[in-house]
Amino acid sequence: MKFETIVTGAGLAGLTAAIRLAEAEQKVGLISAGHSALHFCTGSFGLLGFDSAHKAVEHPIEALADLADAHPYKKIGGASLEGLADEAVALLNRAGVKTAGSARENHTRISPLGVLRPAWLTLENMATLEALKSLKRPHVVIAGIAGFLDFYPRFIAATLEKEGIKCDIVTVDNADLRNLRKSESEMRSANIARVLRGEALVHFAESVYDAVSTSEPEAVILPAVVEAAPAVFEGIVGRKVLFAPTVGVSVPGIEIHSRLIHRFTEAGGRLLNGHRVTGADFDGDRLTAVYTDRLDDDALYADNFIFAAGSFFGRGLTATPDEVIEPVFGLDTAAPAERDGWFTADLFGVQPVMNAGVAVDDSFRAMRSGVPVRNLYAAGACIAGADSLHNDSGAGVAMLTALAVADKIIK
Repeated sequence: MKFETIVTGAGLAGLTAAIRLAEAEQKVGLISAGHSALHFCTGSFGLLGFDSAHKAVEHPIEALADLADAHPYKKIGGASLEGLADEAVALLNRAGVKTAGSARENHTRISPLGVLRPAWLTLENMATLEALKSLKRPHVVIAGIAGFLDFYPRFIAATLEKEGIKCDIVTVDNADLRNLRKSESEMRSANIARVLRGEALVHFAESVYDAVSTSEPEAVILPAVVEAAPAVFEGIVGRKVLFAPTVGVSVPGIEIHSRLIHRFTEAGGRLLNGHRVTGADFDGDRLTAVYTDRLDDDALYADNFIFAAGSFFGRGLTATPDEVIEPVFGLDTAAPAERDGWFTADLFGVQPVMNAGVAVDDSFRAMRSGVPVRNLYAAGACIAGADSLHNDSGAGVAMLTALAVADKIIK
């Protein structure tokens, strides 16, 4: 099977690159092993939330200049970063992922545990501090669901009240969720979302109305356990409705992933779902073909390849007792040489191993035995030099490097 470009990994980086190439009318194959980290997305995206000293960043584009030279953003260059950030927003919009926010100024999202954190983009129907402070009256009701343990109204209320927002807390009991409540393990966001559709969604909105009717809030905050449907709730509840993220598998994350997959296939891309790359053929400094566990000895050929399989979580990287390796292509990695240098005693501090990743040249071509592979590019969390967890920059690194790589291939 022959493609113009094959992308390995269907997380945010892989999907972004694949969509960009498919929209440019390339024949693109996207190899997906299964669920990605997008399924845990809170509904917000970070470009650069914290600097190297872990101080909150207000203006991401301005702060990028202070990053270490090894950071992937530095390979893109300051002049291109802002344009790529705008291009990322446009791509999400084309996929039906509607967001609010700007690369020029971070806003404040609310984490599942009620912590306020900087964000680049947030889904339009999700609660942010700015959206709540724009209400005519600073009074909201936070509505939990009986038996649902992955949502923490009291934590969120404690944070918002420090910001001058009055919070009432209520619990919604809904008959349609009774079967799920028989087992705590079943009372999870994705399972609730599967139940709350059609008439059940209307019944749930009516239950919310009953729960908040004794109060006079300006808005209602609900756990993000339904597919985007604020109009249904606002029509019944009679108040503005916003959603807050939950712990664990995320309904907004699943929806974002689904919309991006749909956009890719709509643009003509070919999804190889449930495939894991097991081997590859090289001809000197070129990658010629890859193999997957579901195609036996049938090779997948392409002119160009993009490695976007993620870091340790996505199994794009593997840590042995002695080194960090890329296990499939045998690519060079950059990581602290000694195991003792991987971590620091400060649990919440910078952990050097989190900067580990695939070594790339200035064009994001992956290195192998000290030589760049001419037609194999890396994108996203697999690239060395970005501690996306510490800097809260994972989405930005994923999308901007993916777009930069896709544009190099197109040109």
